[in-house]
Amino acid sequence: MKYNDYFYRCIQRKGSFLCTGIDPNPEKLPDGFSKDVQGIYEFVREVIRVTADLTPAYKFNLAFFELWGWKGLQILEKLLSEVPQEILLLADAKRGDIGNSSKFYAKALLEEMPFHSATVSPYLGSDSIRPFIEDEKKGAFVLCVTSNSSGRELQEHGAPQPLYLKTAQIVQNLNDKKNLGLVMGATKPEQLLDVRKQFPELPFLIPGVGSQGGGVETAVAVCRDNGLGLINVSRGILYPLKGKFPDNVRAAAVHYQQLFKLQRKIYEPYIQH
Repeated sequence: MKYNDYFYRCIQRKGSFLCTGIDPNPEKLPDGFSKDVQGIYEFVREVIRVTADLTPAYKFNLAFFELWGWKGLQILEKLLSEVPQEILLLADAKRGDIGNSSKFYAKALLEEMPFHSATVSPYLGSDSIRPFIEDEKKGAFVLCVTSNSSGRELQEHGAPQPLYLKTAQIVQNLNDKKNLGLVMGATKPEQLLDVRKQFPELPFLIPGVGSQGGGVETAVAVCRDNGLGLINVSRGILYPLKGKFPDNVRAAAVHYQQLFKLQRKIYEPYIQH
């Protein structure tokens, strides 16, 4: 199955734009879990167990696994193998290097590991993106407008066309196989709306909702009304302020699944047959 068909099938199946972010911080694990690599594995496995029927996608932040060296990568591979079918597996790796290096980064994430897509930095230009999209069954989300405040130092530089719009244009030009999208932070709603207006066919991966303070209304609008995408929630689901684990995790996932609910069927131009 082509990547874009699989992407939208996962959204349609769960009826929501929710992406559950897997950022397992050992200092935030609930009582009963050891603050080591085994505790991380057991915690994430339980999170998956109580959310898999609700979320179309999991975004695994590789930093929280690479922290543990080879043991972290070992449990990551084990966890990925335990995720049920028809859930998009996204590697939040933010890779980006010269073409030959990117080729091996892409092979590591999209061939040796079962990820369907990865986040990619565009700073080295098209050569850093192409290896991730050569296989039409795999895809990538390119950093465009990030949720952190200092991202503006580069992303909004330039006139009359800021760098983030140049990035979006490059991504659209590369998107022949319909397997590219943009990372667009919910903390910057003006840019979110601007890019959606100019590039309506590019899927968005939207971080920043919840703990980072990003607005829900605009994030939902650019997915539900005039485009498509995934809205990521990490800490808001993994570490709810109230309730007992794992019931509180499931309750949080139910809340966001409904908040980001799909209200229409997905038609062309999004799916390429």
